[in-house]
Amino acid sequence: MIVLTRLNLQVMALNPDLISWIDVTPDTTISLLGGDRIIVRESLDEVIAKIVEFRRAIETSTPRYNAAAARIPQLSERPQRNTEPPPARR
Repeated sequence: MIVLTRLNLQVMALNPDLISWIDVTPDTTISLLGGDRIIVRESLDEVIAKIVEFRRAIETSTPRYNAAAARIPQLSERPQRNTEPPPARR
């Protein structure tokens, strides 16, 4: 989440994944995917910097997939199935 300030000085947190586009006319207007629009006090550059900072924080806190750590057990390590035929019925 990024923290932004509305024109009425109300502080809010916004999920940057919901941003469709940002326009400056002259206030910074953020259009969301659902069609809502939010006007904030921060400049376009400040909003972009906050989004970049948010993305970097997520990237460094999320462990990357390591194929060596998630290796597939070798055949000798796998449990053996019972290969004996089932007992005959009477």
